[in-house]
Amino acid sequence: MPDLLLIVNPRSANGATGRHWHTIEQRLRSRLPLPFDVAFTERPGHATAIARQAADRYGQVVALGGDGTVNEVVNGLIADNRPIRPDLALGIIPRGTGADFVRTLGIPRDLEGAVERLAAAKLRQIDVGKVRYHTPDGTEAVRYFINEASIGVGAAISDRVNRSSKMLGGRFTFLRATLATMLRYQSQFVTLCLDGGPAERALLTNVWIANGAYSGGGIHMAPRACLDDGLLDVVRVGHLSLLEKLTRLRRLYSGTFAHLPKVAYVTARRIEAESEAPVPIETDGEAIGTLPATFELIGERLNVIA
Repeated sequence: MPDLLLIVNPRSANGATGRHWHTIEQRLRSRLPLPFDVAFTERPGHATAIARQAADRYGQVVALGGDGTVNEVVNGLIADNRPIRPDLALGIIPRGTGADFVRTLGIPRDLEGAVERLAAAKLRQIDVGKVRYHTPDGTEAVRYFINEASIGVGAAISDRVNRSSKMLGGRFTFLRATLATMLRYQSQFVTLCLDGGPAERALLTNVWIANGAYSGGGIHMAPRACLDDGLLDVVRVGHLSLLEKLTRLRRLYSGTFAHLPKVAYVTARRIEAESEAPVPIETDGEAIGTLPATFELIGERLNVIA
């Protein structure tokens, strides 16, 4: 039996992955040095179920899709705050709208480059985040994340992106959703407690809780983030007027946004957040629920082929 399983989201790349799978598979089999099995996702959450079953059978599980597919696979490979197997490795072939996690890792976004990196099989141990939050129906849930989480407008933007057409590509899709959401989103009072310190209540537009450096289709929101330093970068954005939102938009992509007034940048191991209003949260580009929530790193790292 092959030691590598490819979990493919056929709806990634606006459905192009499924439409052109025969050609993609031929290119993969001609370039990868190892034989592999293929499993296709059929519904939201399916990649998690596939990865959970695969964790005991394969040494390498590769997510072919966007950041959401990667997040689902991560949630299948981790249980009880640790990888199901310490020797298990996650690989990524990006085919999604944002492809933000691979930006930090330096994995090429083109198929040939990503496959070449996968074939080299160099491992890096990556921190994994965990959030305990409330689902839309009010129940408490736990989810793991590998790139970032956000509270506020970032979560609202992610929700809009995932409900929209992506025919014009990731950058334009995110930019359009960002502009449309910022025009309507109202800042909310959020109380944050970092590493058991004093609670601080503030009117906030967004809070990024970052393991990686990028989100939202290339927004460089946490330029100092490191994937294996045992810390989460917390980038807090205060209340912004409409004019401030529009004039600062271009600086989101340059990494200079974090140095602007009304932006606070710190690191922490545990972040507790609550609010009176149902402020949305997202992980790895997927809107999942609302505050209150607790964000932290789990004690063990995940092997990633990078």
